[in-house]
Amino acid sequence: MSWKDLLSDFLNFAFLIILIFFCIVYFITGDNFTVFSRFVESILPLIFFGIIFLVRLKITRSELKKRKSNGETEVTLHLDATDKLLSDIVVFFTPILLGLIIYKARGVVSIIDLTILIAVFLIMFFWQRHLFSKER
Repeated sequence: MSWKDLLSDFLNFAFLIILIFFCIVYFITGDNFTVFSRFVESILPLIFFGIIFLVRLKITRSELKKRKSNGETEVTLHLDATDKLLSDIVVFFTPILLGLIIYKARGVVSIIDLTILIAVFLIMFFWQRHLFSKER
């Protein structure tokens, strides 16, 4: 394990310890337990996806390390026009589908929801554009 990996793991661990300490001090000793319970309810989905992201990041880093040792860091994908079309469908229909889910849950799509949906679309669109700009 290189010093960069050790430093990254240490910083992740230190951040986690500081975050836990802050939560204990603020929520438990500050008599803000109701705020804590609402906070945990609202952040639970982010925690779920955050844990999945950290596990996937660790796996990807070890895979990249293996590929670098073999000298094979390039990935080759063989896509056709159908794959590009399916990618376009996913990019354009994801915000629409999310908007429909929000509308079904709340009965209205607010301006904040619309801003988030536009941000989701732009992020996906520019990421797809970045990936397919490497096309030969």
